[in-house]
Amino acid sequence: MGRTLRTMTNLVLEEIERWMPFRRALRREDQEVLDELFEAARHHSAEAAYASHPVPFETMLVCMLLETLKRVRSLERRLDSLERNRGRADHRVDP
Repeated sequence: MGRTLRTMTNLVLEEIERWMPFRRALRREDQEVLDELFEAARHHSAEAAYASHPVPFETMLVCMLLETLKRVRSLERRLDSLERNRGRADHRVDP
């Protein structure tokens, strides 16, 4: 019989379990951030399984970075929009 491979979802859950002592040592707000990072890895389980890298944790890290960069870019767009709108409002004000 062949060897059964663990699913990416199971690999992510195993990593989460492996990091639990570290998580418990963190402050509450940092625990929440770590949970969000692992949620990003879970969110991309299908893509990570497709990539099937020999070291699954590396793929998980890339998933975490991907979601973080998406958030940063979204915030940058919002900030740019707010700054543009503020600039228009400043030009309309009569001295």
